[in-house]
Amino acid sequence: MEPQISVYAELRAYIRSISVAVSLPSPSDSSTRLTIAADGVAVRVSHRGETRHLSLPAKTALVVTSIPAPKQGVKTVEWRLPLGADDASRDSMAQDGASLWSAMDLEAGSGVECRNCGASVIIPGSVAWKDLPSENWAEMMDFWHCHKPADHGHSHDHHDSGKADEASLAARGYGASSTISAQDDIGFVDLTTLLFSENDCHGLTFSVSGFDQGSTNREDMIETQSHSLNVFCSSCQTQLGFFNFRAAAVTLLKWQVSCKSASGILPNVSECLAATLSSTISRSGSAKSIIIPVLGSPEKADQVIHIWVLLSRGIIYSCSAIEGCTPALRLFYRLIGQEEADRMLEGMTCDAQEINLPVTAINEVIRQLEKSNKLLPDSERSFKNWKVGLLKR
Repeated sequence: MEPQISVYAELRAYIRSISVAVSLPSPSDSSTRLTIAADGVAVRVSHRGETRHLSLPAKTALVVTSIPAPKQGVKTVEWRLPLGADDASRDSMAQDGASLWSAMDLEAGSGVECRNCGASVIIPGSVAWKDLPSENWAEMMDFWHCHKPADHGHSHDHHDSGKADEASLAARGYGASSTISAQDDIGFVDLTTLLFSENDCHGLTFSVSGFDQGSTNREDMIETQSHSLNVFCSSCQTQLGFFNFRAAAVTLLKWQVSCKSASGILPNVSECLAATLSSTISRSGSAKSIIIPVLGSPEKADQVIHIWVLLSRGIIYSCSAIEGCTPALRLFYRLIGQEEADRMLEGMTCDAQEINLPVTAINEVIRQLEKSNKLLPDSERSFKNWKVGLLKR
């Protein structure tokens, strides 16, 4: 098959522009030009008698304009178009980092099924949905409350010997050691997971390693407090999540289960990871993360992922290889070994946050990043020892 024109367009709301990059099968010449549609929402690229159309990720302020290539004799050409003043909706879409499946989005009384085989895990009508607070909820309570519930005095001296007993405060939800435990008849919703009481779950197999070593009765498993148990669908043996001893809860991964929602969308692992990365940046200020396997994972990872998010606000892109416009995080990534990742995380100067995923999820993220890298123009696919990738939001 002969090489064709490849067009990639990206909304960069933070500088109010749309970047259009074109990879050509042969060097650009006087015939190479960009024509903008009358309504400003699409472009046509012409080169040596061949044309390629693309819908832009946002409306441009330029209309019915034919622009020649800025350079001749090159195979990658780029134009920068001004963003339309009335396209605030796309700007908002680029900034939106909310995860799918909040408690408000999930249908009241909806059951939960294994996405792979459809086996029921949570019976319809058995749980009510509630959103979990952000991961730093305990620290923020401790920071903002000068007078905690047991503190009846009015002294602002936090080193006073008469301050409330810390263990008692932690038991009431104050302090970083606090945690949320599962409750019967309640389905807690996090960025990437759904959390349930074991009593509400059905058709699950628990194991300290793989499915073959598991049991449908969790009491048969040795309760090792240092790590969680792996949770599998008893019908098709797919890993659905984990059992967390500290929270006494079954944690199901959103991308492994199905649930009825107002949006009608099933989140995938890339979207869940993008939401986690955005939340991590907001919480810690760190744009770098290392994605490593969950402790006790039944599989071993050949490689883990070192990620550096370039723009936490995100972008929207469209390209000739796929249909539609896609909101995404643009990031640098590189694949490293587990030993290197451990050394980095244990280092005193480490500026990366640790994010844990099952090995199968890590492999899927790698596949998606490698696929997205090929959508970009050749000149934008790498930077030094990093590759550039896109994670759908």
